[in-house]
Amino acid sequence: MKTAVISDIHGNATAFEAVLNDIASVAVDRVLSLGDNIGYGPEPEKVITLLREKNIPSVIGNHELGVIRPEFLTLFNPVARKSIEMTLAMLSETSMRTIRNFKSAIVDGELRFVHGFPPESPNKYLFEVSPSEIQSTLAELNERICFIGHTHDLEILILENDRLSRYPLGKGSFPLNPANKYLINAGSVGQPRDRNSQAKYVIWDSDARALSVRYVTYHIADTVKKIYQAGMPEQHALILI
Repeated sequence: MKTAVISDIHGNATAFEAVLNDIASVAVDRVLSLGDNIGYGPEPEKVITLLREKNIPSVIGNHELGVIRPEFLTLFNPVARKSIEMTLAMLSETSMRTIRNFKSAIVDGELRFVHGFPPESPNKYLFEVSPSEIQSTLAELNERICFIGHTHDLEILILENDRLSRYPLGKGSFPLNPANKYLINAGSVGQPRDRNSQAKYVIWDSDARALSVRYVTYHIADTVKKIYQAGMPEQHALILI
């Protein structure tokens, strides 16, 4: 089975549609989202509608928490907080119901999906966690592979014989040893932060036991224009360029 794992779309429907087209070209069996489908970008309603129409399940991200639980807004910097408040005004009640139904984690066999850090934190960043805590967390998980988002980076952490190693991920295909455990940071569809402006996502092929990293070009200027038209903070446009 081929599973496309997308993350951190952040209201960037133009990037999301380009990624959906790329996913269609490689014929996956299913798509899952790691959350933060909204925030920063100008089209949160369109993104949530696409998730719903395409039957793409999602875990909850910290930006989703920000729109359904106002007490979480204190965790955001002022610019991000303004973005979330504007995002909330753009969302229909139907989309709010969709967001409220997002779970903190999805587990399927040997796979776990969570936004921030396992087992089910939507807020904790990978870079905040010590190597010893990462190692102990992976060791305690029942699942062999855990996909996370939140940092907008592409990275793989490997637990092999009680030894933890970590590497950046680039475009291409990588075999995974079934004897090891893995923590895979799936990058960002809508707001990459790796100095490469392309949308990014990963595909897990359980039959080949291989992870593929996909880079997708999209019309960035379209999203930038929509951010300015929506009156959203300029930083959200500049980071895409």
